[in-house]
Amino acid sequence: MQNHSDHQKPVSDQDRAVMDTFPASDPVSDTGTKGPRAVPAGEDHPSKQVPDAVSLSRHFKDHEAAKLALESLVRSVPLDRSATELSGAELRLSVPRDDAKRIEAMLQKA
Repeated sequence: MQNHSDHQKPVSDQDRAVMDTFPASDPVSDTGTKGPRAVPAGEDHPSKQVPDAVSLSRHFKDHEAAKLALESLVRSVPLDRSATELSGAELRLSVPRDDAKRIEAMLQKA
């Protein structure tokens, strides 16, 4: 009977290329002082000014409901994240005047 451990499968170029790559070879990025972000919060999306902006706001029953509404609006409208503010259960948006009525209706339904 032949011993299968004597015959090793040859290592392909692709297998050799990924042997020492993430995640095994990369150090953990999360530290107690810096956290896991590669870019500080707020710098990952440059702030854009909304031309001819109108401010809209709505108070939700809790922070989670406001957060879910924001996520829905970002996908549906679409909204620029840098033109939104979530503070507790209060959601504030800065939107173009031409589109304010449509977005306000969506905000009230959220």
